[in-house]
Amino acid sequence: MVAEMVTYAYAHPGWGGGPGPWDGRPGWWLIFPALFWLVVLSSLAYLIYRRSPTRSARSAAERVLAERFARGEIGEEELQQRRAVLRGKP
Repeated sequence: MVAEMVTYAYAHPGWGGGPGPWDGRPGWWLIFPALFWLVVLSSLAYLIYRRSPTRSARSAAERVLAERFARGEIGEEELQQRRAVLRGKP
């Protein structure tokens, strides 16, 4: 029994040399865990960015500007200028 297992393992080494879809290379399965963690960590970083106080304050200020524009207190040109200042664009 053990001799048969050793013969089978030697004939099919797993990583290469024998028939199969791998052709001696590790294959795509090594890339998928890295991509998974890249997506998870990127999503986490994006959520942290979205909840940052600076971002929240800027969003609140832009909402106030939009409300003032909707009520007619400021014109379109002034709205664009103030949004540019909030977004850090001269």
